[in-house]
Amino acid sequence: MRVLVVASPGAGHVFPVVPLSWALRSDGHDVLVATTGDGVQRAAGAGLTAVDVAPGTNMYEVAKSVGMTTGGWGPQPTPALARERAVQLFARVSELMLAGTERVARRWRPDVAVYGELQAAGAVVASRLGVPAVEHAIGLVGDGAAFVAEIWPRLAAGPVADPVAIIRIAPPSLGSEPAAGRWIMQPVPYNGGAAVPEELLDPPTQPRVLLTMGTVAPRFGGVGMVRDLIDAVVAEPLEILVALGSDPVELGTLPDSVRAYRWLPLTAALPSCSVMIHHGGAGTTLSALAAGVAQVIVPQGADQFLNAATVSQRGCAVTADPAPTAIRAGLGRALSGEFDEAAREVRDEIAMLATPADIAARLAEHITVH
Repeated sequence: MRVLVVASPGAGHVFPVVPLSWALRSDGHDVLVATTGDGVQRAAGAGLTAVDVAPGTNMYEVAKSVGMTTGGWGPQPTPALARERAVQLFARVSELMLAGTERVARRWRPDVAVYGELQAAGAVVASRLGVPAVEHAIGLVGDGAAFVAEIWPRLAAGPVADPVAIIRIAPPSLGSEPAAGRWIMQPVPYNGGAAVPEELLDPPTQPRVLLTMGTVAPRFGGVGMVRDLIDAVVAEPLEILVALGSDPVELGTLPDSVRAYRWLPLTAALPSCSVMIHHGGAGTTLSALAAGVAQVIVPQGADQFLNAATVSQRGCAVTADPAPTAIRAGLGRALSGEFDEAAREVRDEIAMLATPADIAARLAEHITVH
């Protein structure tokens, strides 16, 4: 079976589709990733074959072109505004990727197309080629197929083609209830690879806290917000690990209790951590949930406020504003063990879900039958 995976650029769009792609390859299927921008190297770095379908695309420049900028800590957008911005941005990304994706698909002739839930080019191309389409969630919460349905009219005429299946990656207790055509897959966190120092494997002598603001916010607003978070908690008796996403020298001189890394796979650090302080990106949040680690979430935009509210309501986290007093208060609650039981429950729930290997087999069977 030939599987064309269509992913928007960015870690938050490529990384979620890696586990299923690996599972399909392990079962002997051919997988080709159609993406652009930094998505090409992110897919290739995961050991997948990728094609750049829109050479020269820069996701950050595209975001700026539709008015999405940030200079650091900002006000909370309304859910309606956040959705409007997402539709505008990924409609533009889908437009840029459409022609190249169709060209590659007609050459390669896939049996099925799997596309990210904000990537309408994949859905349109599948319809034009008459091959089954499967939507793959990239977010923690969402209403499957709704974004593509909204973007579709900007790319193609005619009615929206429904996917044969929608793969969700959040456990039922967070809202991903099973339904017809909805497959719930265990989120197996993929955070990219890196060479990690041996001392990362040492057990902590004090509570270890992992701190990250992802890759997008620091790119737009600089690392100042990360330094603010460090300064808010550095006086506490902690070991602090920082997953920065850029050169740690940008943070300036750091206390001995802080170790900052250009790239640190969260899955390598989380098992020894008591708490993670982060921005609320879906991949980061799911990584903490899968590890059963309590969270302090300081959301900035996109779906982060919704993710934070969902996980906080489940009892696995606290949502904090950027004020140092609020961050310290949230950290104190997390270190007290208040969220540990719920975090363990969700971790165990995730472990019982269908694995990417299970979903790969189900997909192959489904395509063969149909």
